[in-house]
Amino acid sequence: MSGGDESAPDEANTLTSFDASFMAKLEKLDYLAKKMFRGKLRGEKRSRKLGQSVEFHDFRPYMPGDDIRRIDWNLYARLEKYFIKLFVEEEDLTLYLIVDSSASMNFGEPNKFVFARRLAAALSYIALSNLERVQVAVFDDRLNIIQRPTRGRSKFLRLFEILAARQTGGASSLVTSIAQFVAQKPLPGVTIVLSDFLFENPTQALSGLVGRGNQVMLIQTLSPVEIKPDLTGDLELVDSESGRTMNVSMGSGVFRRYLRNLEALKSELAGWARKTSSDYILVPTDADLVDIVLRDLRGVLVR
Repeated sequence: MSGGDESAPDEANTLTSFDASFMAKLEKLDYLAKKMFRGKLRGEKRSRKLGQSVEFHDFRPYMPGDDIRRIDWNLYARLEKYFIKLFVEEEDLTLYLIVDSSASMNFGEPNKFVFARRLAAALSYIALSNLERVQVAVFDDRLNIIQRPTRGRSKFLRLFEILAARQTGGASSLVTSIAQFVAQKPLPGVTIVLSDFLFENPTQALSGLVGRGNQVMLIQTLSPVEIKPDLTGDLELVDSESGRTMNVSMGSGVFRRYLRNLEALKSELAGWARKTSSDYILVPTDADLVDIVLRDLRGVLVR
């Protein structure tokens, strides 16, 4: 529940362009995930799966049914035994971005939805620049895929325009949205959920993302006033999704309970991430986007 709509309606739906220096920094990032994933095309990734590629890995004895073109005849001349050349097969990565577009994201200064879309755009640019596939979806009470898997830097401008045109919706249903995402049986990849996660039991809805070879990352996006409210006195709080109001006297006791609840939510998300070998970070909307991408996310997503 948030203290009303703190942003002008049109501000939440404005996505300012990246400046040239920021774009240049993004280009320098080598987008490599902690895990290797099976893809449809050979891309930038070194996989543990052995196949045909330009990078030699090892030999193994020839077995009936092997391709005789992979026999090392020089080794046969020395040992008079047949050995097959093994190569490290390089595979591509699919980056799935799931951005919360529910009404609660239209709050804060800087606005949460604007910040989440800018961060999603930055991550998309990094992946597309490194020949990876990118899929982007938004969700409120249902999942809406706004960009099917695509690759190539030339696709970024269109993706950026699609993100910029999105608006916040109504109530959120992470359970429904994740179920719809999983039902599509996406290829294993890196799945990043950007949300304020201000709903009950968020981690129960996330369970479907793991167990299919996915690397999952939760990015909790909150405004500074949500992280440390500076409101005092008698207030009327408005639930931005349901429209319900609540009169609250914001004294020290209420403030402490709010902070305890917020810490419990953060602990729930962090604990789920540890339990599932996923990642979790809290990002305030007044954080420098360049620092977030090049410092905080670099340690998680790149080598």
